[in-house]
Amino acid sequence: MRSKWLLAPMAAVLTAALAGPYITADAATKKKPTPSPSPTVSATPTPTATAAPTPTVTPTPSPTVAPTITPTATPTPTITPTPTATVTPTPSPTATATPAPTATPAPTPTPVTAPNPAILGYYVKYYSTDMNSYNSLSQFTANYINQISTATYSVTSAGTISGSTPTEGVQLALSSNDQAFACLQNTLNGAFSSSLAHTVMTDSAVRSAFIQNTLNLLRTYGYTEANMDFEDMPAADRSAYNLLISDMAAALHSAGYKLIVSVPGKTSDSPTAAWSGTFEYAALGRAADAIQLMTYDQNGPWGAPGPVAGLPWVENVVKYAVSQIPSSKVMIGLPAYGYDWNTTTNTGHKAVMWKSIPNLIATTGAVPQYDSVQQSPWFTYTAAADGSKHTVWYENSTSIAAKSALVKKYALGGVSVWRLGMEDENFWKAVQTGMAP
Repeated sequence: MRSKWLLAPMAAVLTAALAGPYITADAATKKKPTPSPSPTVSATPTPTATAAPTPTVTPTPSPTVAPTITPTATPTPTITPTPTATVTPTPSPTATATPAPTATPAPTPTPVTAPNPAILGYYVKYYSTDMNSYNSLSQFTANYINQISTATYSVTSAGTISGSTPTEGVQLALSSNDQAFACLQNTLNGAFSSSLAHTVMTDSAVRSAFIQNTLNLLRTYGYTEANMDFEDMPAADRSAYNLLISDMAAALHSAGYKLIVSVPGKTSDSPTAAWSGTFEYAALGRAADAIQLMTYDQNGPWGAPGPVAGLPWVENVVKYAVSQIPSSKVMIGLPAYGYDWNTTTNTGHKAVMWKSIPNLIATTGAVPQYDSVQQSPWFTYTAAADGSKHTVWYENSTSIAAKSALVKKYALGGVSVWRLGMEDENFWKAVQTGMAP
């Protein structure tokens, strides 16, 4: 990513927790889409029935610690690939005089959702005492979460990995029999860097070093998988990114690890498009074990008010994705936040955590509305401090359940959530309701 103004400060330089019902837009979102025109919203806006799909981004702390990852004093679990069982062929019976009946071809199976679909939560640590993601994981892993991805690492131009390891979160996940992914990004000075990504992808020595250092990281801290989350790459580097993912997947698979790749949501392929053109769904889907669709930030502070993840747009992204990738590999992305637009000044727009929405409604006296087409809630209010008009689009239990239902409808691999620490149990209950058989 990054020209993304939504990105959070790096973990090493953040020193205080966020206060109040708002969070900075960068701390809320994993990716920032390229601005796209949206309808102008009046003082009391009518919900937009449709919205142009826009690739999304998410802020990820760009750690600043030394590139070399050093194991902690506390031993961490070592992942041992499950041995392949040896099967002894059963001797074929001796043919009798009576001919065997002609075999009837088995019918083609209907795709079904895996018995235990993935429920992945993105785990962040923006400063040394930030325990928001940990507390969420601790509270909800037993009944809801079975995977985490720690968004705390970045590649360097030398192919090493910088960042910090939230060992307490990784160890909790592993002790709960959850899968733990190391999320690897191309961030530099708090922003996604296209030049950094280009160097890693096109310099064979740097690419090889990056892959080897990824393996070292997984082994050192007991991770079960890697999560590639490169963003803001030139469309011209499409083939180079395919090669990086192919080489990374081959190396990880040979060592017993898996690879998940995060991609911006799109409803068709445009190889020259900014931000999304680099991502060739079909090629990435062949190499990776799972594809995480960033189906959030359809609209945001960079444009006019609108749903953060309207159901029609999310479903269209899913339809295109499953036309290119086996559905069992596809995971949709769910936002645990909304946006508050100041429509009077058109400045100072804010992200609002899921769990802070009820208090915002209560303190402003707002009357929630629900857009039945977008399957998204919204409301307006007037700020008491300065009289400015505001429009808020957000998520509630109904909208999250509606999007989660796409998992069974399209036989998807599961859901991912940006991010742990912004939600409460009602969010997870809605996910569970939507994915119920």
